[in-house]
Amino acid sequence: MHTYTVAGAAAPIIEWLVERVAGYLDQPAYSVDTTLPLAELGLDSVSAVSLCGEVEDEWDLELDATVVFDHPTIAELAGFIANEAVLHRESAA
Repeated sequence: MHTYTVAGAAAPIIEWLVERVAGYLDQPAYSVDTTLPLAELGLDSVSAVSLCGEVEDEWDLELDATVVFDHPTIAELAGFIANEAVLHRESAA
């Protein structure tokens, strides 16, 4: 499980997301553009929901499955995860 401050979280979360998305797409990580919507990259809705579950497990969060549609790019999703992880950590303290 990871804990981060929002400011320092983007890079490692983006890296983690890129690896997961690349796996779902059966593509090398270097080919995943973090600024394109996941749907444009070819991630289908079943894989998107699975990714959401992985995010929940990795960062000990409870998320709505639509989070990957509300934050459609890896960059946007990473920012959201970072913020939620910090809020979760603060509420648990």
